[in-house]
Amino acid sequence: MNRQIDFKKLVTLTVSFLVLDIIVQKVLVHQAVNWAFYQFNLDQFTAQFIAKMCELLVVLGLNALITKQRIYLKPSWTISEGAYWLFMVAVVLPFLSADNVWTALATGMMGGFSEEFLARGVLLGLFLVYLLRDGYSRHNLVKGVLYSNLAFALMHFTNLTHMDFSSVLLQSILAFIAGLSYAAIYVQTGSIWAAVAMHFVEDFILTANGATGNLSMYATMAFSYFKILLIVILFIYWKNHEPVLSRRIRGNEGE
Repeated sequence: MNRQIDFKKLVTLTVSFLVLDIIVQKVLVHQAVNWAFYQFNLDQFTAQFIAKMCELLVVLGLNALITKQRIYLKPSWTISEGAYWLFMVAVVLPFLSADNVWTALATGMMGGFSEEFLARGVLLGLFLVYLLRDGYSRHNLVKGVLYSNLAFALMHFTNLTHMDFSSVLLQSILAFIAGLSYAAIYVQTGSIWAAVAMHFVEDFILTANGATGNLSMYATMAFSYFKILLIVILFIYWKNHEPVLSRRIRGNEGE
């Protein structure tokens, strides 16, 4: 095992990271972007994009200073992973004719990067370091996925400052459910880029408007079914097969 943490340290690191992340993003980043919005006459979308990129920098900075959780980047270069990337590209292609393709691409980047590095890169990594400290088991692996997803979902309740409770609750539930597929692909491939890509594709196709032909409809359906099948198949597969991320965290496979 590359790193050992006990329960007390897990709670301390997680709470410290999340509290500081919320404070920095909701106060400092928000104030800075709000100042730039009026100072440089930015449009709302540009300001939102800048805020999301700043959030990514905050996550990386706080992780380097506090949690020090290794975020695994290198793909495992298997045939199945190659097929996954080809499928992601195939899903995107029909939407490149959308009227707002550049807006859709930027929207995909906003969620795909900052949220995946936070929820899967830092939070899921921390939970798995603790839960897999005594060896691999699917039970503990799934607990790590569920706990990290729950922590990320609960973070959305900070939006109560400007949203009603029912909207925030729905937002949190959707974040938890969507996070299952993002976590599953990160755990299986051992590369955060796989999770970033899936999150990017989902936000991209949801935002793209005016794509022509039936291919866009079929691509959306295929992507939705793929996410469901991915969760079911991998959760079963992990019973007798240790995924790449677990091996890397436990030090049984090089990065």
